[in-house]
Amino acid sequence: MKKAILSLGIAAMTAASLTRPASAADLMTFRFGAEKTAVSTDELAKGDVVIPGGLYIDNYTGIAQLRMILRSTEPILIENGRYTPDPNGALDDDGLVRDAFFEKHSTHFYTQKSEIDDDTNIILWAGEETEKAGEFHANGVVRNANSSFLSFDYRIPKDTRPGDYTCYVSERVITNSIGVPEEDLRISDSKHQLKLGEEFALRPQTISVYMRGDANCDGKVEIEDAQAALVLYTEQEVTGLELSNEDLAGILKTKSIAAGKLGADASQDGSIDVTDPQGILDYYVRAMIGSAPAWSEIYNK
Repeated sequence: MKKAILSLGIAAMTAASLTRPASAADLMTFRFGAEKTAVSTDELAKGDVVIPGGLYIDNYTGIAQLRMILRSTEPILIENGRYTPDPNGALDDDGLVRDAFFEKHSTHFYTQKSEIDDDTNIILWAGEETEKAGEFHANGVVRNANSSFLSFDYRIPKDTRPGDYTCYVSERVITNSIGVPEEDLRISDSKHQLKLGEEFALRPQTISVYMRGDANCDGKVEIEDAQAALVLYTEQEVTGLELSNEDLAGILKTKSIAAGKLGADASQDGSIDVTDPQGILDYYVRAMIGSAPAWSEIYNK
């Protein structure tokens, strides 16, 4: 009897493991990457900042066709898009530089801007053709899984305000004038359209613009910023609390948490400590009395 119960238990556990949905970490994931993810307002005062980036495919499990549109929160721009070329300039059968990620494909296009509907960064890709017209193989040979699938630049315009800006894959679905749904995102294998969250995942990229000493991302260094930095230091470092994003947003008084934390680190040493609120307060007082404060004088570096 005990053996029967044990067998049933093992069978149930096995069935559960087979039917349990894969975690996001296990799914084929289209992941944005960036050479760096934060830019200071001091850098932007000199002009636009351009950051090289790309779209990567992690845990590749096979696609036959895809359509994607890349978007970004204004005013950040995604531009100069292309399929990542082989870094060594290896040529394909047509004498063109191979793609770095895939060995072969049937066709691919990257449209920087559509002349029809003004959409930008439209990606179309199809695997090798099968023997049937209009069909494509779903398991393309990956040449370099560590390479980006696409390469592009993030352009942060001069004088962009402090904040966290998102670069992402559009999931918009609209119904056109004749009643047919049109999807910005469509990924298929040779048999069906893949389901977001079940068969693949998307991972956006945050680009933070921060102003030194500006914890609440309002473009000014004030006493409220020193107070926020002090509370953040006390809650996080002194009491050792695990702060949620909601907690952090409440302390910093901004939804741009990454940019706010970078601004609160006035000493720019990579951590929030007691010298940060002290330095912000010093900067604020100097500005109030009209002495043209400089961070280099406050931190002697």
